[in-house]
Amino acid sequence: MEGANYDELWSDGVPTDILTSISSCLIAGDYFAFCAVCKRWRYASLLPPLPPPIYDSLWPYLMRLNAKTGIVEFFQPVYNAITHKMDIPKLRGSRIRSSKANWLLVMSHDNRGMFFFNTKSNEIIELPDLLEETDNAFSAWTFSCPPDSSSDCFVVGFDMFSNHVCIIKVGESIWTYHRYINNPRSFMLFGCTNPVFFKNNTIWVLGDNGNLGILSIKENSALETPTWEFHGKSLPCRKRRSLSQIYIAEDVDNGGILAVFLTHEEGKVEVWRYNMNGGVLEREQITSLNNKTLFVSFGACYLKPCITRGLGNKIYFPMLHDNNRGVFYCLASRKYYSFDYAANGAFSSSNYYKFMGQPKSSIWIELTPFPPHD
Repeated sequence: MEGANYDELWSDGVPTDILTSISSCLIAGDYFAFCAVCKRWRYASLLPPLPPPIYDSLWPYLMRLNAKTGIVEFFQPVYNAITHKMDIPKLRGSRIRSSKANWLLVMSHDNRGMFFFNTKSNEIIELPDLLEETDNAFSAWTFSCPPDSSSDCFVVGFDMFSNHVCIIKVGESIWTYHRYINNPRSFMLFGCTNPVFFKNNTIWVLGDNGNLGILSIKENSALETPTWEFHGKSLPCRKRRSLSQIYIAEDVDNGGILAVFLTHEEGKVEVWRYNMNGGVLEREQITSLNNKTLFVSFGACYLKPCITRGLGNKIYFPMLHDNNRGVFYCLASRKYYSFDYAANGAFSSSNYYKFMGQPKSSIWIELTPFPPHD
């Protein structure tokens, strides 16, 4: 077989319909490896991969809300496509504050009304109105678990300017407000980072200066005054001034959080791991996610095992590029990417702001199936 043209021996002989069928089953790195086999495969009329049903995904979706119309779009990152759209009149004029397991925590247009909305069942759980004088003061929100679960669901809002915390347990008729006057001056929350609610009813919040605040709800009660603990020194002044956005996600395997720092200049990315060790905060910069994938947005961030080749050690941001393509950051190359199945290629840049311009409210949400019936 010496000197034979191997393309003619096998790749050129594969019927087009078989190529199309194969291509529709591949995703991410496998799809592009398939296209790189030979010129005929690269330029054949291939089908992009077909996404699974919306509630049959191992990874979160990016949910985009057009508040004026109430139209919601669901972007599937692995298949790089908007797979579903919904018209949800209840969400018109509202803002999504947090998400967890099919549930959205939503603030209505008057900045006082709060409610839960289930994206699968359309179930609504109303919460009491916030006090009128708190109009839009609470900028960061989280909740402990799905509000329909058997365990207690707490909803917590953080006022970044007056050190207020408001708490309610789902089912109660009034919010409880707690004010703190002894918080250290070095701990500031004007940047509105997303809080992370742990199962032991503690909430980790990263301050603008890079130090950590831990709020503990006492005795599983919204009425009891929760306690604050503060850990870690502020980052150097020059470092603090360079930061434009901070996202945090629970790091389940290490019992702490991962913090994504985004700078003003070009949107350079740093990832730091925060852990508590015997009451002492340990933090270190990391350059690998151990082949996991991180999804970040204000209100919800998720660290997930990589399920396909080519998307490990990537950070997906809450935005879409041209033609509704996803945007992710590669820790290895230190660049942003947006790939396109149709064009069999990718746009890359070291500058975050070349991908800007997303007008819609976006948040990552895990869409989980209902449990099987007995």
